[in-house]
Amino acid sequence: MISIPQTLIESVFLPGLLASTRIIGLFLAAPFFALQTIPQRFRIGLALVVAFGLPIEVGALSTISMTSSSAGFFLLAASELIVGLAMGWLVRVGMIVFDVAAEIISIQTGLSFASQYNPDQALPSGVVGSLFGLIGLALLFVMNLHLVVIELLFESFRALPPGRWPAVLDIDAVLKVFANSFGIGLLLALPFIAINLVVMAAQGFMGRTSPQMNLFSIGFALTIPVGIFLIYVLLPVFPEALQRSQEGVYALLRQTFSIARGN
Repeated sequence: MISIPQTLIESVFLPGLLASTRIIGLFLAAPFFALQTIPQRFRIGLALVVAFGLPIEVGALSTISMTSSSAGFFLLAASELIVGLAMGWLVRVGMIVFDVAAEIISIQTGLSFASQYNPDQALPSGVVGSLFGLIGLALLFVMNLHLVVIELLFESFRALPPGRWPAVLDIDAVLKVFANSFGIGLLLALPFIAINLVVMAAQGFMGRTSPQMNLFSIGFALTIPVGIFLIYVLLPVFPEALQRSQEGVYALLRQTFSIARGN
């Protein structure tokens, strides 16, 4: 029978299990790791594999003292889970640029009536929202932004070893990141709002000159093709919009970790 030394459990297994809760929290909240189409067992297993390699690489496990009680251990695990969820949520905030743009564009073009099952959110979603969500995820991987998140995960273990809580979190900076992402999404939708005003004005003019004309059928026949054409025209702008939205998120996380390390 193979016996596991008590020192190995206290120095490697328990600290690694504690560190895994932060990574699991990140995988549950970050948009590219939290896909509902990925089996949950696979995500948890990947988090455990990373948890026992990444903290050892940065030397985080050597700073943990497992002398607390069971209640204290679960309290530390809960704090680690919150840190991971917060990191993933901030990255998700940088993705609302496409959610805001898709919602406004769907309303302006009349595509909000069409909905389908979104496997990312496991909820019904508009066609434009699902399309923009898939484009955003593809851009995240193409631009290697998922690797930046892994790099920030390394930095988080160097600055905040398991069991340590961040001393400072700038709430104003979090609100600025949220406002910045919302503003960029609104800028993406502004051309659709302007074109829709022109189309609606033309429909109003046609309605006054030809009252017998069915404006509802003509309106959808005009707004939907124009909306699809504008989406095609704006596709080259999406990478820059995503980069500007995520820059604030990554800068905020780096600033928080830098303050935690005392730099």
